[in-house]
Amino acid sequence: LMLRQELKDSDIPHRTTIRNRILQVMDEHLNQLEEEMAKALGKVSFTMDLWSDPNLVPFMAVTAHWI
Repeated sequence: LMLRQELKDSDIPHRTTIRNRILQVMDEHLNQLEEEMAKALGKVSFTMDLWSDPNLVPFMAVTAHWI
């Protein structure tokens, strides 16, 4: 807004609009992933790793492999 005179406050999406769009894209991706996994010719293998950072914030990573 400060650098471009033609921009208005209404040109910037509200934080809930951005959040909703992110959730929508995530749902679309998960649906596509579910369809792909349903078409897998063989077994689906999963690997998982758990760890925490120096501040003891927990993290988990899950990876799936299929053909």
